[in-house]
Amino acid sequence: MKRKILSFSLRYKVLIILGCYIFSIITMFVVSQEDLNTAKEKLEIVELAYSLNSIILEVRRYEKNYLLYGTQEALQENTRQLALVFSTIETISGRGTKFKVNSMLIRVNNLTLAYQANMKLLTERSSPNSQIVLGALADELRYQGQEMTEISGKLVSFEHNQIRIILDELVKRFMVWSLVAIAVGIFVPLIMSFRIFKPLRIIKEATEDIALGRFSEIEVLDTRDEMQQVMEAFNIMVKELGRRQDQLVQSQKLSSIGTLTAGIAHQLNNPLNNISTSCQIAVDDFDTGDPELIKQMLENIEQETFRARDVVKGLLEFSRVKEFKLHPANLQNVVDVSVKLVKSHVPSAISILVDIPENIFLPMDVQRIQEVLIIMIINASQAIEGEGRISFSAFINKEKEEAVIEISDTGMGISDEVRDRLFDPFYTTKEEGQGTGLGLSIAYGIIQKHNGEIVVESEVGRGASFFIHLPLYEKQSLDHHGELS
Repeated sequence: MKRKILSFSLRYKVLIILGCYIFSIITMFVVSQEDLNTAKEKLEIVELAYSLNSIILEVRRYEKNYLLYGTQEALQENTRQLALVFSTIETISGRGTKFKVNSMLIRVNNLTLAYQANMKLLTERSSPNSQIVLGALADELRYQGQEMTEISGKLVSFEHNQIRIILDELVKRFMVWSLVAIAVGIFVPLIMSFRIFKPLRIIKEATEDIALGRFSEIEVLDTRDEMQQVMEAFNIMVKELGRRQDQLVQSQKLSSIGTLTAGIAHQLNNPLNNISTSCQIAVDDFDTGDPELIKQMLENIEQETFRARDVVKGLLEFSRVKEFKLHPANLQNVVDVSVKLVKSHVPSAISILVDIPENIFLPMDVQRIQEVLIIMIINASQAIEGEGRISFSAFINKEKEEAVIEISDTGMGISDEVRDRLFDPFYTTKEEGQGTGLGLSIAYGIIQKHNGEIVVESEVGRGASFFIHLPLYEKQSLDHHGELS
């Protein structure tokens, strides 16, 4: 019952505002309808006047062609255009125009009749193919044509002026009624600004944060109407989006684990083989062998066991779901571990070079940054055909208080069209079934969650370079525990 009352309240407020403006608009329309109709008629006459002027210009053009070259085609076209002049004059006269316009139309009509007669007389007295015509008659013809053009131009100017007068009057009326509408509507919007516009602005800013991968709840204002309900629903949506984002990241991570499985198996195979060999030697020489040799074999077994444990531990740490937290971490160590996890998946013809200073410590969620780096290495290796190189480097930008990590490859490069959509979810250039298009989108979201940014520079055929910018210190949007606030 409470919701219905609240819903009605906001609807009622909006209807008041709309009703005031609609009433003002209808009043303006009724008062200005006559002027609008007159302006419409004048516009039609202006169009006809323009048409008349253009036709007369065509008449003059074909007249000149005939006087110069004496061609029958020019004469026929001149005659046809003259017929259009008479037809247009008749159409304008039928609009019931004012006396001044009628007088100009009569003048144009009489000049056209005289022009037509002189044109006929000129053709009768001229040789069919002669370029020499009777001088006096030709001059008279030119004079009449010039007069026709000037009067038709005056007709256009006159109608233009009439429209301008009408429009000026309309502008005055619209200004008056607009002021009335503004005065009527200004009081209610001011009252409603807190209850509608402020919540909408908060939701807009929160939506922009969502677009950047930051799922932050908004403050719910006590407006006691639908806007409050919308803000509460928005917070529910933000929670759900955050949960879905985490699921998406985990799904991509599991996909990455599947990709890394073959490489991990290969990494485990070597220590297991060494353990098996050492055990066999120790068993064979246990009764008669040298104790020092057996001790050495046991130490080898222990060392290879630790090696296998580190491989499994790294995979488990990578796959485990953890709450997002920032802790100071050594960037070089994070990159080295990420390279070790994925190195076996990279073809042997591709080398991975790491040149990261030892003294760079950044606030980061190590697990998620590893996810970003693994995505980058896998994508870079897939972009390289045959031999190639993937390089990691980093430096500190003290001015911007950030570290810049560059991941470059010698692959095929990225076109401008692809680069513009590179971080869009589900966008992929791979064949169907070869990729989900989520990797770089998730990487982008993780970097955004660290208050950083990721950009790419590339040219087709010249490889690609990804630049990850991470702040040296936790931003204000992170609390003292390193969690997003």
